[in-house]
Amino acid sequence: MFARVRLCSLALLVTLLVPVAAVRAAPPTPDEVANAFTDEEITDGFLRTVFGAEGNQDARKDIVRKFTKPVRVVIINRAVTDRTAQVAKFIATLNKVVENLSIRTVKKQADANMVVFLVDRSGYQAVIRETLPEGFDTRFIESSHCSGVTGGKRDGTLESAYIYIPTTEGWRSTRHCMVEEITQSLGPVNDDWRLPNSIFNDYSDVPGFGIFDWFILNTLYDRRIKPGMSPDEVKKLLPAVIADARKRLKRLVATKVIDPGKKPGE
Repeated sequence: MFARVRLCSLALLVTLLVPVAAVRAAPPTPDEVANAFTDEEITDGFLRTVFGAEGNQDARKDIVRKFTKPVRVVIINRAVTDRTAQVAKFIATLNKVVENLSIRTVKKQADANMVVFLVDRSGYQAVIRETLPEGFDTRFIESSHCSGVTGGKRDGTLESAYIYIPTTEGWRSTRHCMVEEITQSLGPVNDDWRLPNSIFNDYSDVPGFGIFDWFILNTLYDRRIKPGMSPDEVKKLLPAVIADARKRLKRLVATKVIDPGKKPGE
């Protein structure tokens, strides 16, 4: 059984998910990282997160949703604690490690199809009400610790996203919100308590963008996975898609784009 590994979102680091007593001196090999989860685990995670719509009763829950055009992100800071640099770094990380996803920051909101608001907790609800379209029911997202709203076509093509991240409750909380809301806004919008190795689980202790969620996003943005596909259509493709994702992950580790030899903070 291979050790569980996580990808640390901001520094492209991999750390072992093993008990303290089992800590090993050598970093995991590319094969170990790429095979940290079985096909069955990845498939289960993909189906649970991609099909579903947390808190959105209007969204279709039976089809794949994803961006098909480049994602351009503007970061708007309205908080005392400005985490713009950290968010921009995470966006750059996603652009490096998620195949077929073009995502980068822009300066002007007019050029963006994803807007990230950094807010104080005290102003969280007010910013949501101010920035979402008039008539939008904001009750669910106002009650959430942090939130994101996507918009798009009924065929599953995502065209926009609004994300709200409080930054005044410590970096760990901010990082969790940043990773969860930005990645979910790319398509895997559903949370599920049965995924212990995913940040798409309000009860897990996963603090950042992990290898399990790397597989979910890289599977979703494989060109064979199309917006509007049903679970049955996707299931036929997943074995080949996951196999190719493992090969890509091995290359990322072997070339130190993802470096399992580093420790957090290096």
